[in-house]
Amino acid sequence: MRKRLLLLRHGQALHNPRAEARRAAGCSFDEFLHTMKEDDALDADLTPLGRQQAAAACNSVDGGAASLGIELIVASSLSRAIETAALAFPEAAAAGRDRFISLDCLCERSGWLLNAKRRPRDELVSRFPAVGFDLLTETDECWTEELEEEAACAQRGYEALLWVARRPESTIAVVAHGGIFHYLLSQHSKVSADAPTAARFGNAEL
Repeated sequence: MRKRLLLLRHGQALHNPRAEARRAAGCSFDEFLHTMKEDDALDADLTPLGRQQAAAACNSVDGGAASLGIELIVASSLSRAIETAALAFPEAAAAGRDRFISLDCLCERSGWLLNAKRRPRDELVSRFPAVGFDLLTETDECWTEELEEEAACAQRGYEALLWVARRPESTIAVVAHGGIFHYLLSQHSKVSADAPTAARFGNAEL
């Protein structure tokens, strides 16, 4: 079955403002990472601006989010991606836990930064009762003190695509992170994307 995937990066989160500004000004990738480290927070939440960005993510679409015909939302298990999905696609997000599903394999590049470590599953269930967390382990088993290799991050993203491919829905929103989208679209040998698509997504970019 041919599928239409709508890829959305989360809105601005607590670790993003200074790091993204420095990145836009031309800093190195190492400087970008270390600035995020300075502003790090466990499973970083959206900022007020990030919530506004998420709610406005589909404003450029004729008819808004409701016109997209989304049958399934698949989101990273990090809170900023889940909240972005709920704000960007409110009608689809209200369809029930079997239509709004969270996957660990869509998390941001793991390790070193606490913003890439998710909360325990029970806490996520309490915070987001409309989301299906049945596929998650109770604790984050991916995160380590060492930064994940780019190729491993791309492979996790590819595994998420394979999972999506097995679903019966044809129009699916995938809400995740700048790093994993970039590595998946630019580095994985089985994924082909044009240069603009493979470039790092902006906050709440669809």
